[in-house]
Amino acid sequence: MVKKFLDVKPSRKIERKSEDAVIAVAKSVKTAVLEQSKNKRIISVLIASCILAAAASSYFFIPPKTKIDIWPRKNNTEETTTLTVGQAKKAGNFIQGEVLEAEKEVSQNFTAHGKKLKSTKARGAMMVYNNYSTVAQTLVATTRFISNEGKLFRTKERVVIPGGYYEGGKLVAGFIDIEVIADQPGEDYNIDPSTFSIPGFVGTSKYTAFYGKSSNPMTGGEKKEVFYATQEDLDNAKNTLTKIARSESDLALRDLIFSGNYVLVQEAISIKADDFKASAELNQELNNFSAQAKSKSGAIVFKEQQLAEFSRNYITQKLPAGEKLIEGSVKTDYSLEATHPEKNELVLKFAVSAQSHTAPEAIAIKEMVKNKNIGEIESILKGFSQIEKAKVEFWPFWVKLSPSDLRSIEVVLHLD
Repeated sequence: MVKKFLDVKPSRKIERKSEDAVIAVAKSVKTAVLEQSKNKRIISVLIASCILAAAASSYFFIPPKTKIDIWPRKNNTEETTTLTVGQAKKAGNFIQGEVLEAEKEVSQNFTAHGKKLKSTKARGAMMVYNNYSTVAQTLVATTRFISNEGKLFRTKERVVIPGGYYEGGKLVAGFIDIEVIADQPGEDYNIDPSTFSIPGFVGTSKYTAFYGKSSNPMTGGEKKEVFYATQEDLDNAKNTLTKIARSESDLALRDLIFSGNYVLVQEAISIKADDFKASAELNQELNNFSAQAKSKSGAIVFKEQQLAEFSRNYITQKLPAGEKLIEGSVKTDYSLEATHPEKNELVLKFAVSAQSHTAPEAIAIKEMVKNKNIGEIESILKGFSQIEKAKVEFWPFWVKLSPSDLRSIEVVLHLD
């Protein structure tokens, strides 16, 4: 078999067409680049023209302005005096005050610390009979009666037992109701109803004819340790509650002052009244007792604005002629010198200070600097010893002279 190889080549006609296409594209790109560059130049020229036109317009139509910043020299003035605060207006240094009051009552239970041994004797009543004769029988005070249990009681006072009487040939005993008291203290004498004999009649016929009978128990006999209120207990209760009441009335008063935006001179708070009551009396037997204390606090106060107004007016009157007060520079200090509660007044030691200046008025400065250049204006301002520092600015930047229209000149006084 015979193999044949063919060599395939593009024709020259096809090659020429390709070259022509490339050249056409290149020309098209070049033309576009040139056109774009031409447009940019035109835009740049237009922008520059607008800027120049705006600048020219500003020069001829925007009014020039001048700003002058001035820092004047400050002078200090200090004064001290006394100031009265009260309700009734007085001549001299005076501001109106108000009296505020607050009252608080507190109570608490306290323990009694006094101790003592309490010994009491039992006592009671009995009926004493005279079954001896129709003749009355007198018993002296402290006559002894002995119960069936062997407990000894005594009469409190002299007793006369009525005589009996006969009825149907039989003696009916006379009797009397008397009070007796145990010979010794203690619970052992709190005996039940009993029959009593009189040991003073032992060995006589009267011993069995005179006797006593009780219908109710004898009571009240005891021996025990009891507590009682001492003077120290009462004093402690008073001191404790008074302190608490004063503190609470003080806090309540301060709340009134704070809520009303008043000024309080600390030492001016006074206690208007104290009241103390206790449920116990001195040496009264009890384990604990209650007590109450009431306190009223009061103070003469005033408004901050009143003090500020007085301070400003007072220091302004003390400034030398021509001095102008720098607003916000007024400072005050005060302390209590005296209180007069009966007059509802207090007197303060009062100190006030402020700063002032004598810089020329803005209108005067404007008149002097109109139609002047920066150098001339600075020279004018340096001529004022009242001016510590100054700065001059023109606007727009090409302006060489300050305007003649005073409305276009701004003077700023820096007092801070």
